[in-house]
Amino acid sequence: MKNILKSQSGNIAIAMLLAVIGAMSGLTMSSLALRNSVAAMSELEDIQSVHFLRTEADRGQAYLSVAAKRDPDIVGGVRTPTRKIQMNGSNYRKLYSMQSLINKIYKETDADYVEVGGELQATPTGASITFYQVRSLVEGRTGTSDIYYGRRDLSLTRKYGELTLLQDTGPVFMYFTDSELSPNDTNVYFYGYDVINGPVHCNTDIQIKQLGGGNNNGWPTFLSIVTTSGVVISSPPSYPRDNVFQGGLIENYDEYEFPTNMNEIRAFGSQIGPSGEDRILMVTVDDTQVSGWQGQITTRREHKELYPNYPMGYPYTDPPTTVNYFPTTDTLWTPFSMTAHNGGAYWANCKLWIKGTFKGFQTWASADTMWLIGDLTYTDTALGASPLQNKKDMLGLVSEQSVIIKYAYRDPSDSLRVHTNMGSDGDLDNGIWIYAAMAALGKGVNDRYGDGVFTFEYQHPHGSIPAVKFNPPTDDPDAGMIVFDWIDIHRNYWPQSAAHSWPAWLDFPWYNPIWPEARPYLERGTINIWGGVNQRRRGFVHRSMNDSEYPSNSGVWNPPTDLCGGPCGTTATNIQLYQNPAVGVTLQSRHYPGASGSGVGYKKNYNYDTRMYTVKPPFWPYFKKQGERLPLEQGSWYLKKPPRTLI
Repeated sequence: MKNILKSQSGNIAIAMLLAVIGAMSGLTMSSLALRNSVAAMSELEDIQSVHFLRTEADRGQAYLSVAAKRDPDIVGGVRTPTRKIQMNGSNYRKLYSMQSLINKIYKETDADYVEVGGELQATPTGASITFYQVRSLVEGRTGTSDIYYGRRDLSLTRKYGELTLLQDTGPVFMYFTDSELSPNDTNVYFYGYDVINGPVHCNTDIQIKQLGGGNNNGWPTFLSIVTTSGVVISSPPSYPRDNVFQGGLIENYDEYEFPTNMNEIRAFGSQIGPSGEDRILMVTVDDTQVSGWQGQITTRREHKELYPNYPMGYPYTDPPTTVNYFPTTDTLWTPFSMTAHNGGAYWANCKLWIKGTFKGFQTWASADTMWLIGDLTYTDTALGASPLQNKKDMLGLVSEQSVIIKYAYRDPSDSLRVHTNMGSDGDLDNGIWIYAAMAALGKGVNDRYGDGVFTFEYQHPHGSIPAVKFNPPTDDPDAGMIVFDWIDIHRNYWPQSAAHSWPAWLDFPWYNPIWPEARPYLERGTINIWGGVNQRRRGFVHRSMNDSEYPSNSGVWNPPTDLCGGPCGTTATNIQLYQNPAVGVTLQSRHYPGASGSGVGYKKNYNYDTRMYTVKPPFWPYFKKQGERLPLEQGSWYLKKPPRTLI
């Protein structure tokens, strides 16, 4: 070593070695510094892009609320407009581009598990969820630094995330009306017999009255929260607030938007049966088996001679007073059957008549009026029992017009008259049982009678003369028995006119769905509901025999506008039809055997299905506050390996 140091060439060699070592050390330190700089910049870009990704997901959610108003079904998916943000530094410039693709997804779920052979197995129920998926992609492209970034078009940052938004259709109320006025624009009241044990909302004033029986001194009883966008109007004006609204009352509350259509059901449900205003689908559901009839309504022109005392004086020698010409309808029925899924939605583009026992989570809907022709119950809930522990069955009934409890009909299988939905007070079979959430969405255009209501058919019964058969004296010994039919139209002018109005005490032709009927029913028992009632306008479920606010004693007949001749009652009217042989008929409205009261229609037994706070029938319509965004609940947000593009 000493010799090397003493040598001139050795000193030069050492100097060169030290120079090389110094250079290598400098390069190493520069490399470490560059690596730290790159790592710091990469971490900064990673954090920045994640922030942008999160804001883009939020933007997608906000954009969804706007897009869903134009197209609630988000057909084919929608894209947010591309957003670009420039980030600048001393030697740093980066352009971030971001966009989201939003799709609507329907998925069936399992709502129950059963033990089979010691193992839990999923039991399909038809329960479903609808959700939106917001897929967001953020890309960051290089700026001006050649030292680190190299190619200007190289994409160094790409982040991708998926946000799930669960669709919440809003609350299913026990009772919700958009307008508490009746179709006649008159007040409808809650009174003593009304006990409501679920949430109530009205977009207008609520009318209460101390009237009738019940257990609250004639006042109605609300056991859950009541909200109204108006105020409570009482008769008499002073009322015991805490005794009436036991679950609480909020007046001047926000309005809820009442939907006008069933877009979800149309988009994702199965259309069944015929289509058209002149068609009927009549179904009986037995778990998943559906049977019934398809009806084609036909019209024909009839004529009947007018004899004021018909059939008195038969056989006639004098000419008739006049001849009545009129159209009449008939229905041609053909069998219908299908197998329903253990859950799902079904809709008819016609009138729907429905009853039965339902299995799984189902929704049945109609574009026209829905008629309830019998009980609607659950497979796993005994009649009269609470469904709250039933995890397998739930029913929704939706009409784009009204939901109406049918009075009676002629059975298509044998043409016999069937009085349905009636019963004796106190019995389990005491009227009609409806285990369902119901929605009557109809919105009349400048026609309040076109608004959707939950109500009952044939509200002002009067007697009418049915066909009679007897053997009048004739010169023909083989004439035999003769059937005298259409008696009311043979005896009175039709169509009615100002000069010849229809008698106020006699039932208007075809107002009763099984007209003519001598002794129609007034009080019909109880409406038993486990579910909810949602209606555009307040429908009647009980009427006075003579409505003082909209007089039914005017003598005028126009049933579509609730003008129904004279008052109905229980007084008998005896009519002699023929003298020899003596033939007569008694017209007398009556209560269904065992049903008590002093009016027409039903008592209420309304119970809320509290399961519907969180679970709803498939594709239940949107109910949300005015101005509120699409009712959504934010679900999971996942960062995933980014695709090259959003497809």
